[in-house]
Amino acid sequence: MQSCLHIAAPGDTLLLIEDGIYNVRTLNSLAARMNVTLEGIQVCVLRDDLIARGLSAVDLADHITTVDHAGFVELTCQHRQSVHWF
Repeated sequence: MQSCLHIAAPGDTLLLIEDGIYNVRTLNSLAARMNVTLEGIQVCVLRDDLIARGLSAVDLADHITTVDHAGFVELTCQHRQSVHWF
């Protein structure tokens, strides 16, 4: 997550999927410790993965959006490049 936040820039979208969903709990504090801002970066989580891990949209900060699989595809179409971390 740290390397991702280091290169994320305004206009980017960060989509958390699978076990990456767990980062929603610490994303803001990690960014603050790294002295980086999430301003201008759209943060999304895949709804099915959120639910599968026992979390809900209520657990999310206001600036984090949930998307379904169609939303995942739409984000892929909106952005010319994507980078994956595993």
